[in-house]
Order: sequence, then structure tokens, then C-alpha cells
Amino acid sequence: MKKGATIGLIIIAVGILLWLAYGLYQGFEEIMKALDIVTGLIAALIIIGLVIMMASIFAEQYRDTKKMKEKIKKEDLEP
Repeated sequence: MKKGATIGLIIIAVGILLWLAYGLYQGFEEIMKALDIVTGLIAALIIIGLVIMMASIFAEQYRDTKKMKEKIKKEDLEP
């Protein structure tokens, strides 16, 4: 896994763990009644982690595809 995917995965994991810890602290009923700023920030952290991870995966796939096309001869790509 590249740096971007690792960072995204770590941010997602931290966000989920913080959300669960905060949920246990406040009680799940309180969170369901009113979403406050802390819950919103934690949800944003999870979403940012997902975006970073997805962007990293897409960039890695693009680079790998580009490298693969360079390695394969043009004659092999034609039908």
C-alpha cells in the first residue's frame, strides 16, 4: 500500500474509533437525538479519510496502467 492509501486508512480508522468512543461516552441515545459539532467533525474526518484513500487508489491504478502499457509492445495491444 502506498503512503496515500495508508494515511487515508489511518484517518478512517481513527475517525471510527473516536466516533465509537464518543458514542460510548455520551450514550448512543444522546447522539441519535442531537448531532453536535463533535459528531460532525468526526464524521468529516471519516469522509476525508475515505476521499484520500480513494484518490490514492485511483492514482496508483492509473500509474500501474501507464507502466503496463509501456511494457507491452504496441503489436500485442492490436487485435
